[in-house]
Amino acid sequence: MKKTTTKIITLSFMVIIILFLGCKKEKGLLASNDSEYLPQDVKQSCTVSESEFKSWFASGSVTENGLVTPANSVTFPHNNNCDFYKWSEQMFLWVTSPASGAYDGKGTVLESSVFYNVSPPDSLNKRTLTQHKPNQVLRAVSNINQSGPNRLPVLIDKSGKMFEIEAEKSDEKVKDESNKLIQVDHIVTNASGLHSFFDRKGKVIKNPKPVIDSKIKPSEVVQQFKVGNKSIFLDSTGKEVQSEQGQAGSHGALMGENKSLVYYITMVNDVYAYFLTGVNENQLHGNQFPTTAAARDSILAYAKTKGWATPPDPDALAMELKTSWVEVKDLPNPETYVTIKAVIPTYDKSNPNAWVENGETTTTLALVGMHVVGSVAGHPEMIWATFEHEKNSPNDAYTYRDINDKIKQVKADTGKGWLFNANANDTTGAQNIQNMTVGHDSILIKDPSVNSPTARRIMAWGVASNTVPNGEDKTPADSNSEIISINNAIRSMLVGNDIRKNYLLIGATWTFGGAGPNGNVYPYGAVNDSIPAGDAIGTGQLSNSTMETYVQPSSTASTDSTAISCFSCHNQNNGLKPGDLSHVFDELLPLTSNNNKKVKKKS
Repeated sequence: MKKTTTKIITLSFMVIIILFLGCKKEKGLLASNDSEYLPQDVKQSCTVSESEFKSWFASGSVTENGLVTPANSVTFPHNNNCDFYKWSEQMFLWVTSPASGAYDGKGTVLESSVFYNVSPPDSLNKRTLTQHKPNQVLRAVSNINQSGPNRLPVLIDKSGKMFEIEAEKSDEKVKDESNKLIQVDHIVTNASGLHSFFDRKGKVIKNPKPVIDSKIKPSEVVQQFKVGNKSIFLDSTGKEVQSEQGQAGSHGALMGENKSLVYYITMVNDVYAYFLTGVNENQLHGNQFPTTAAARDSILAYAKTKGWATPPDPDALAMELKTSWVEVKDLPNPETYVTIKAVIPTYDKSNPNAWVENGETTTTLALVGMHVVGSVAGHPEMIWATFEHEKNSPNDAYTYRDINDKIKQVKADTGKGWLFNANANDTTGAQNIQNMTVGHDSILIKDPSVNSPTARRIMAWGVASNTVPNGEDKTPADSNSEIISINNAIRSMLVGNDIRKNYLLIGATWTFGGAGPNGNVYPYGAVNDSIPAGDAIGTGQLSNSTMETYVQPSSTASTDSTAISCFSCHNQNNGLKPGDLSHVFDELLPLTSNNNKKVKKKS
């Protein structure tokens, strides 16, 4: 641990020097020429050869908006970071490919019958799978819930540490200074903003501590208490946790500069759906997601017993997609987006502080973000990758290594032209501030006069500015260079006006050794430079500005308590069971025989 701490301190000092001496952002880097948005002099540390890239295409040659085949997850090599990033890129290109040839459909592969929509939870917290069908539009919702290991809403405190929230109960009790349970009657706020708890007899409860029911990391859970229209939060020691404005609960809604809400669709592929159903029927082993040829074959054999056709792409193994969209209407550059037809909720906006859902409409949506998650050989915890449209949100400052092996500084993005930031700047002032919160059937607006979003990617390429991100990359600049390099490679080899040129891989993460996630991000918890099994590596502090907008840290630097990864939420008991990793797996009802349309792959 001592060596790791010394390494972080040394690296932090190096970053400060680079920031002080940092070069100016090159002319045209922002938006005047999209191809120059990324540094073009980056060290080519993660690339794809021309022959390999051609092999990704179904036709064997690179064609504009051509059909890409999925990566083979069964034979996934997992030799180095770049293998994970190439898998991520190929899978994104596949699902956003036209559903031609083998898929015999319209639109994109993600709209084809290979994928199933995951419904929002019902009153019993159950979800259903609906297979995509030709000429049937998808359904989208206006928020995506961020949940922690206990499947509770999350809160980011002012230091950047993440907590889960236990909601206040009608008969909430606390422990007093003698550890006795006392019923809370009311809470009073004095002129200094301090809170006093009173029991039913009107006596002050001294040193109140909440009763935390959650079993997983109870020290990282807070209890919510209502004080009028506001909430306060106590941690397990009774300390009041101060949250960033609007962060609590994270059921936030996001609106673009085109005045469209962001809508979300979660979906899984056929292998995932078959596997889920087989596990529910006790016909398949459910200890982990499939990662081997034997596991794949068991799923195929099970599907055959159900009379279901073999999935067109069984080697893709189990996949889950989380996607974010805005209405195409009033976008300044609609031709640069992947689009779909979808049903979205409509709202009565007569009350500027509370929009009430009053129906639904069919519209055209533009893709702004996507999580691509999938099981691969050696990694049942799955690879967690994320993509964004390049015009979404400005980046905070970051470093990269150039072709001459020099570390360069890129200043924070500035200016206008961002969909989720009206006017970016180099300060770390008001950013990622949640102004809209989704309730059961309404959207609550804190301040109707705030008309523009303030989204920013704090860790531009998924790593902190002051730590060693993984065992291969000794500096943040090296890690950033891998992501920038693979983006440049893919964008340069896509031909013509291929619409997928407009999307960027932000990063991907997985665990060391493919072990069950322990909730930590490397290098925190490391001893004598070793990497603990289950630590998040790759770009371990990854966020998507359209899906984790309000649960990002406030600084590009991190500490042990503020480092947040995908696995901070997607872990339970350090396990590898599907329900330990996926928030929807245990809530999903299995397929029934009449909701599965057989899919046949053409020769």
